[in-house]
Amino acid sequence: MNFYTFVRRKDEKVYVWAVIAVDREDKQHYFYHLSRKKNNEALQEFEKSLPEVAQIYCDGNMSYSSVFGSKATMEKSVYTNLIESLNSSLRSKISYLTRKSDKHAKSFDCLDYKLANFFYRKNML
Repeated sequence: MNFYTFVRRKDEKVYVWAVIAVDREDKQHYFYHLSRKKNNEALQEFEKSLPEVAQIYCDGNMSYSSVFGSKATMEKSVYTNLIESLNSSLRSKISYLTRKSDKHAKSFDCLDYKLANFFYRKNML
């Protein structure tokens, strides 16, 4: 899934890419990536930062399948609910990821810190 928010001003968009990855032992891992652009190059950077995983669950954005190939699963499954739950949790815990929000991150590092903290907790459960 991807979101966008602003850093400092409305013209400084930052995109948040997030996936649920499943390793070969069927353990779930949550990952995110921040980028200033919403394109396949940003998603390829994300892919390079991921460890080796068996499957990646994401929303219906076609960029995921073009970058992750056969590892990307966008079909309806039990993980669809997990993706939507992750989406909802992100929006409720990090106020400037809500739709039509006037709020924004004060800095790129501040946004990264909040997301790192959120995803760390998700992975520790």
